[in-house]
Formats: sequence, structure tokens, C-alpha cells
Amino acid sequence: MKALVVIDIQREYISPGRKFQIHGIGPSLKNAYAMLRFARTQDWPIVHVQHLQDGEIFNRESDVSDFIDSFVPEANEVLAVKNNYSSFSSPAFVKFAADHPDHEFVVIGYGTTMCCLSTIVDGYHRGYRFALVEDACAALAVGEHSEASMHDHAVAILGPFSRRTNTEEETTLNSFTAKI
Repeated sequence: MKALVVIDIQREYISPGRKFQIHGIGPSLKNAYAMLRFARTQDWPIVHVQHLQDGEIFNRESDVSDFIDSFVPEANEVLAVKNNYSSFSSPAFVKFAADHPDHEFVVIGYGTTMCCLSTIVDGYHRGYRFALVEDACAALAVGEHSEASMHDHAVAILGPFSRRTNTEEETTLNSFTAKI
């Protein structure tokens, strides 16, 4: 059994000039949307994590903290608001995880080096299983390290803590197993 964890797919990452804008976000966003659509057709439990805080970024009063339009939670999906890197900083997420202890949590979203990484490592130590959909995530550039380099390094670091997968593999594998 699987559950989809949609981490911080918010306008902060696509808004020009914002500190957290990911310039190469397009392909990962397309794959994240494909994963969300697929999870909905498969009736997976879905939790949408939203980072909100006071201050300049992810400010709860700013429209750039809203979900990107195609990623707004549907009525039957869980909304978990957090104010720290790990999704486990949200009581709603902790409840979602506790309600689905036998599920593998399939992670998509932003950023690979921060909130995805923190959630997966934190959850691993709590006894949960994770899969990172590598092509449905992206990372910010840091200093001389490009977005792609930061993402690739985070994916490598997460290897011991999660199963590595991609959109095609995940949707094809699950389509096949769903028909058996």
C-alpha cells in the first residue's frame, strides 16, 4: 500500500525574484502533477504539506505561500501545515502517518535538500518507509552548486533512508500491480 506525500508545492518556488525560486522547476513540476493525478486514480491516501511561517519567505499572509494551482488539495485529501523543515513538525502530518503505518510514503515536492530530506530522514527514524520520486522533486542552487547538483547530492544522501524511484517507474509498476 502506498500514500502520496506532496511537500510544499507552493508558489514561492515558481515566483520570479523570490529567494526560493527554482529556475529549472518545470520538468519536476510536470512529473509531480503526473504523480498526483496517478495517485488520485489509484485512490491512494494523499497529504499535502504546506510550509507557512512569519517572515519574508513562506509567509502565511502572502499569496506566494499558496499552493500552485494544480496542486490544491481536494476535499478528501489531508492538509498538513508546518513551520519547520520536516513534515513531522505538523500535527496533522503526524496523524496522517500514524493513520497509515503500513503504507510506503511516496514523496514528491520541494526542496529535495531541505523539506523532502528532513521529512524522509525524520520519518525513517520513526519507523516509516519512504520512496523518493527523484524526477518529481528539485532543489535550490547554493553558492557554486547548481540546482541539479544539489538535487543529485540530496538524492544520493537519501539512498539509505528511502527507495529511489521516478515517475515512469512508479506509475508503470503500480499500474501493473493494480491490475493483478
